[in-house]
Amino acid sequence: MCDTQRLEGSRFITRQLYRLAASGSRGRLLASQLYQLFLGRETTRRIAQNDLPTALTHHAPQTHSRTRTTTSTRTRMGPRSTLAVLLLLSVCLTHFSLAEPVIILDPYFYRTPVSEAIDGSTKTILGYYDETDGKVTPLPNPPRLTIAELHTLAVAYAQSILKQTSPKFIRDRHGVIVAIRIESQDPAFSSVLLTPGFTDRFANLLGKDCLVCVPNRQTMFLFPRLGGNMEQFALPLRGIYHNSVWPVSTELFEWRGGVLHSIRDFEAG
Repeated sequence: MCDTQRLEGSRFITRQLYRLAASGSRGRLLASQLYQLFLGRETTRRIAQNDLPTALTHHAPQTHSRTRTTTSTRTRMGPRSTLAVLLLLSVCLTHFSLAEPVIILDPYFYRTPVSEAIDGSTKTILGYYDETDGKVTPLPNPPRLTIAELHTLAVAYAQSILKQTSPKFIRDRHGVIVAIRIESQDPAFSSVLLTPGFTDRFANLLGKDCLVCVPNRQTMFLFPRLGGNMEQFALPLRGIYHNSVWPVSTELFEWRGGVLHSIRDFEAG
């Protein structure tokens, strides 16, 4: 096994062990035992203290070390040891409901404990949650990982949601597409807006740099930047927002340099 393969394998196992540890006290106990097998006693101690971020960074496989391994240093895992940990993990993961960090666009008044601001918006934020079996729970503040690490994991999850969606085209009386409606029952559906190249998927239909509105957690609308009449959608969008169990926003968003930005509020007319 080459150093690159070993490093990638270590990262994969580390992430899966984190997910197991985040699933609850039983998962953390089992993860600490597997961590001891895989990473060593120092990481196990940090897991027991629920210091997961440090535990994750504590293990950094050395790819160019020429020093000998002694009893005071961690040894590299051989192919058989790595396979053994993977087999143990596969058994453990099937018996635990594992939490996935996700992002949900939330109204500001939800006061989500861990959140990020959206440029130009005073009404909508990016809220961080754990999702388990389709149910979401706000992450505690402070979270186990940094916002940057959570964001990376949440966007990866959002990409899996996007693959399962089917856009519905809204046309005018001339057959021209004036909007695209996308729906999903996944509570983290709104995070698909953060996936790389999201608007590029619809450039051939709506033109470059389309706009988006997310009235509730299950629904979003995409509009062409030029040539469209979004006024006709203002009342329906406000209706969806006010009649929803999980409202999100009446704001219209665009992307500037890959960053979500609020440019208008349909509620203000």
